Amino acid sequence: MQYIHVVNGDIAGNVLRQALAQAARPDTVIVLRDDLAVGPLTDVDGAGVQRAQFWQRVAPNSGIDFALEMRAALGQLQELKTGDTEIAIWHGQSASDQLMLRRVVFHMHQFPQRINEVALDARELEVPLQRNLTSIGMYPPARLARRFSTIAPVSVLRLGRLGYEWQQCVRENADVRLWKGNTLVPAAYYNVDEVILEYTPREWAPAIEVVTSIMGKIEGLLATDWFVFWRCRELIGNGQLVLRGDADSLQTCELRRNLLPDAE
Repeated sequence: MQYIHVVNGDIAGNVLRQALAQAARPDTVIVLRDDLAVGPLTDVDGAGVQRAQFWQRVAPNSGIDFALEMRAALGQLQELKTGDTEIAIWHGQSASDQLMLRRVVFHMHQFPQRINEVALDARELEVPLQRNLTSIGMYPPARLARRFSTIAPVSVLRLGRLGYEWQQCVRENADVRLWKGNTLVPAAYYNVDEVILEYTPREWAPAIEVVTSIMGKIEGLLATDWFVFWRCRELIGNGQLVLRGDADSLQTCELRRNLLPDAE
């Protein structure tokens, strides 16, 4: 059977396309790029103005038209409703993947008979993880290729629960959504900031090294470097961190904790 495959993020999309090529399958892949685990969701299924403004603050020098990205995502979700091809939603055990799953299910509620899923967890990774958080982009193409035979329909009861949970997340409109105990848990930016402050050294260190080390330490979140560096800049703004170098360049600037005057 032929499917339209839906994944979260460009890396996942590339890996899945490689898997399809290995299996000689002509299926289509749709990539939804928005990291739904962070930032406001209140208008994500509408105008998307607040969501686009959030991403512009997070990545001001990316060159991406985030308003256009928001509209494109809605267009992709609308496209899924056309035709009668079955849909396979691929997801790992992470807030981003799980939110993508719930959003797609919510938008496809009129077509429950077309919705299928492929759920992967840490046990299928070649390299063991300290945390059990996973995304589809972490798996090798060969592993995904072996999972085409396991694509399975989603029960109507589960579809109803997933759609409801998406609506709940939108209503809560938390700063951050974490994946803990197979549940989406709302959190605030300060929960992330506390981790950043804990792991940022008191001596100058390359920002890229600091950010990379922190990305894997936020419980329940597969944080991106964009998001962590943005929170670092916010902490610089309120005097808790100090930066030297080009604040627009994660690769060249340095970071450290802001020391008390008597410790300078």
